[in-house]
Amino acid sequence: MQEELHKLLDEVLKTADEEEVISIRQLLNGVKRKQNNLNESIIGGIFAMDKSTVDGNFTISIPITEVTHNSLKIVHGGVTATLVDTAMGTLANMMLPEGYGAVTTNLTVHYVSPGVGEELFASASIVHKGTKTMVVEGKVTNSSGKLVAHSTGSFFIFEKK
Repeated sequence: MQEELHKLLDEVLKTADEEEVISIRQLLNGVKRKQNNLNESIIGGIFAMDKSTVDGNFTISIPITEVTHNSLKIVHGGVTATLVDTAMGTLANMMLPEGYGAVTTNLTVHYVSPGVGEELFASASIVHKGTKTMVVEGKVTNSSGKLVAHSTGSFFIFEKK
């Protein structure tokens, strides 16, 4: 398995341009971030998600890189959706007692401006918390503070087994 991986990596690196080398480095660093427990998932590691809570506000940030770009050199809408869903879902799970989890059942994202700049920031707040469901609001802004997307999500609450 490792020999096959080394062969593939060597093959790709032989013809890779600078952008592709930067992307490969980010992907490998993403796996390393997960291995070092800096992120809980591979996708969080690949996008270099950093979580913070300041003055009671929960935020996740990611750098804007070649890995996050679409063919127009702006952040891919799916990356923006992943970022805001992660922020909302993480907050939803933080609000639950030990032994319970929440998963997304509905996600609506309204894109209002292109994802450009150095970083994207997703913040989340609870709109409603019931015993079986939760509604969460999310906003994504860029490093200039401009709104990139507004989102709402519904989350199903379940007991972990």
